[in-house]
Amino acid sequence: MNIGLFTDTFYPEINGVANSAYQLSLALKKRGHQVYVFTVSNPSAEKEDETVYRMGSVPFLLLKDRRVSYSLPQFWTKKVAALSLDVIHTQTEFTVGNIGCQIAKKLEIPLIHTYHTLYEEYTHYLKVPGNENFKGMIQHLSRKYCDRAQTVIVPTNKVKTLLKGYGVKPSINVLPTGINVEKFENYDDTMIESLKKSLNLNSEDHILVSIGRLSQEKNLAQLIDLVDKLCALDEHVKLLIVGDGPEKDHLMKMSAEKGLTDHIIFAGEVAWDRIENYYALGDVFVSASQSETQGLTYLEALSAGKPLLVRKDDCLNDILIEGCNGYAYETEAQFQSAFTKLFSNHSYSEMKAFSQEIAHGISMEAFGRGAERIYENVVSERSILLEGCELDEQIHSVVG
Repeated sequence: MNIGLFTDTFYPEINGVANSAYQLSLALKKRGHQVYVFTVSNPSAEKEDETVYRMGSVPFLLLKDRRVSYSLPQFWTKKVAALSLDVIHTQTEFTVGNIGCQIAKKLEIPLIHTYHTLYEEYTHYLKVPGNENFKGMIQHLSRKYCDRAQTVIVPTNKVKTLLKGYGVKPSINVLPTGINVEKFENYDDTMIESLKKSLNLNSEDHILVSIGRLSQEKNLAQLIDLVDKLCALDEHVKLLIVGDGPEKDHLMKMSAEKGLTDHIIFAGEVAWDRIENYYALGDVFVSASQSETQGLTYLEALSAGKPLLVRKDDCLNDILIEGCNGYAYETEAQFQSAFTKLFSNHSYSEMKAFSQEIAHGISMEAFGRGAERIYENVVSERSILLEGCELDEQIHSVVG
């Protein structure tokens, strides 16, 4: 099949949607499909093959680490028409995603949309009076956008339930983003030792690792508070925070004010081709976020054999087995209790095999196979619909 992926964020950007779109393109190519990616321009992007089309863009005012395209659909419609796409699969609801929708309608190409982001958790970026009223608008716009597609893909049942609550009309398919498990199972031992020295990590440390964007919705301030309390119980606890984002300065200041500079380490943003080494540095993966649709970092951590100590959330229902590959918490007492269990006699090491077994169930192969099946169903349904329309026209012509 000839497949067009339209996304407002893509590799080398580091975020869940960019990673999902990138992994999907690789998984589909591996299954023998021709995949064309349409995305925003990026000064950090190295020279790519001719199947990646980058649209002119500028930094987004509200989120400086994101970009927004200023391209016109008319220009790209001609280019897409020449590719004879069988399906268009949009990954985002912004400029590039909308261009994909308009082209699909114009060229009568079947449209699939993946709903990745819980926008209700991001209204704090709209620093205007009454921004709490935006949640109703978000629900309306999300429903309107999804209704343009023939079918919708979501990463978890958590998101499917949410969209059904919005009143989305098309069918909704649950398809978790696949993980390249082998990448996280294999890391550079030499680099690990070098990183430990540079980050002042020792063999006796109990290392909690958090990887992801440093933003308000990720709730890292809560993790810092929890580690502050843990220090009274365990002098060897350290929190390694990997990533960058708008909250970085605030979090570093908060850490310093609490006197935690020896216990909380900010490693900064790390390139995708080296990220597995940072998972390997930790003993346990931690997160206080409740804004995840799937939580790709959770799966990456499990692939690396790291148990989870994370805020309870519906997106964890199919991947976190309490006591087998980690713990979910809701209160400070539950967090401390789980921490004690994990680091008592290094019980976290016993969870490695089970963690990786869970991750293997959400592989790149399964991701590509699932998307392929959805595309085939949509194309088949479209063909049946067109045949029915042609038959109606023939009958109308004969009767007329």
